[in-house]
Amino acid sequence: MGALAGAGAGGALGGLVGALVGMGIPEYEAKRYEGKVKDGGILLSVHCDDSEWVKRAKSILEQTGAQDVSSAGEKAVSSHGVDTETAKHTR
Repeated sequence: MGALAGAGAGGALGGLVGALVGMGIPEYEAKRYEGKVKDGGILLSVHCDDSEWVKRAKSILEQTGAQDVSSAGEKAVSSHGVDTETAKHTR
């Protein structure tokens, strides 16, 4: 449900910018990414389970020539609106 609400929030902007804004990325950053993609760049999102994997992913990307490598945390709620902490305890 959260992902759908986010998509609605960014939907007015349309395209890549709208999708990124819907995911919580600031509009100015989303527009910058869209410009780079239009110029032939690639936008890549990687999900990591913990900080060690974040460090490894960033290192690999930088070693292979990636630009503008950054990381951000996320809420403890899945894209399907399920509280992941609660779900862990009920399995």
